[in-house]
Amino acid sequence: MAKDPCVAKFGPSPSEWQMASSESSCLNKMSDWKLRILQNGLYAIYGRVTPNPTYKGFAPFEVQLCKNKDAIQTLTDSSKIQNLGNIYEFNAGDTIELRFNSDDQVLKTNTYFGIILLANPQFGS
Repeated sequence: MAKDPCVAKFGPSPSEWQMASSESSCLNKMSDWKLRILQNGLYAIYGRVTPNPTYKGFAPFEVQLCKNKDAIQTLTDSSKIQNLGNIYEFNAGDTIELRFNSDDQVLKTNTYFGIILLANPQFGS
């Protein structure tokens, strides 16, 4: 298990990062919906995406959970609230981001995502 609690959550509105500790040793807030991993380990990501039923734009609904700009999970169903997340192995320097095809496609008052460091295994030789 991780020594110190390492937990961060962004959203729902008012949208801001909430951290378990102001001096997190495993995560760094970069911007809205984006953070940098500072410590190798297994992380649980969880979240909820609520589509905006009044969205009338032309962009197809798409919400992506990304690691280093590559999608690791994509949600495309705009008809219902969807959960996202899983357990992932991340390395120091990785960036994690929740990206929207259009900011107006989701209700940010009901959309959030968070991350928890589960373990940072130390393998000896």
